[in-house]
Amino acid sequence: MENTTLYHYTDFNAMRGIITNGEIWLWNLRRMNDSQEMQYFIKELKIAVKKQLLQNEYECMERTFSENLKNFDKLSSYAACFSEYSDDAAQWARYAKNGMGVCIAFNKKLLAKIGEAGHAPLCKVNYSRNCDDLSIVKEMAQLIKKIATNANPLPSAEKIHEVFNRLVTSSPLFKHPSFISEKEYRLVSLPYNVNEYLGDPHFFVEETNIKKYYILNLKNVCKPLGIKYADLFEEICIGPQARVTPEVLSDYFASTQMAELCKKIKISECPLRRF
Repeated sequence: MENTTLYHYTDFNAMRGIITNGEIWLWNLRRMNDSQEMQYFIKELKIAVKKQLLQNEYECMERTFSENLKNFDKLSSYAACFSEYSDDAAQWARYAKNGMGVCIAFNKKLLAKIGEAGHAPLCKVNYSRNCDDLSIVKEMAQLIKKIATNANPLPSAEKIHEVFNRLVTSSPLFKHPSFISEKEYRLVSLPYNVNEYLGDPHFFVEETNIKKYYILNLKNVCKPLGIKYADLFEEICIGPQARVTPEVLSDYFASTQMAELCKKIKISECPLRRF
């Protein structure tokens, strides 16, 4: 049965930004914990395409990829990440300050509507070890064969661009299988023209780093969609090592005009030990 809830593990300060301010921050995927973000799909797809080519077509494949992906390393998608897993020890440890944070449970259907309207659609991450069965593999192999054999007619520049555009826009949705335990969904931007769709970027300044991000304003998107903002949140789970009590969190929600969430507070049952 398909999950109807998605979970976002974070700290209490970020919770304030999401619930009180109504902002989801979309971070640069190329700066996240997977060093192969966006590259993994390109690499695996090339392997799959090569299997469908003759040896004398390999050089054409490499040249075609190189010509059409020459600006790829300068592109990045921005995303907010969610998991299908509730009260998960690994997620608490990795994303919620080793269990000292909070997990926000989102209504998946409403989140998908918001993402679509806000130019950051909700997508499920794929953890496949190969791309052999993807339709784009066969399509790209046929395209390269025509280029290599100088077929008449040759694929148009527009057709080649369109195929590689689909390749690039799919790249944020594939991750190395070693991350499969995260069961991840993403609100994710297109790699192209991010400013056009999400507005001006913002910058988070740390002691040793500056991180670029974009904001998806949940409250602003909810209004025209007729979504009651509080309905977006199904549960607020306090982390297994958190110092915040349900009473304090309830008082906080009441003070920020989000009293409807007071009845949605729970405490983690995960026996995570802090080392």
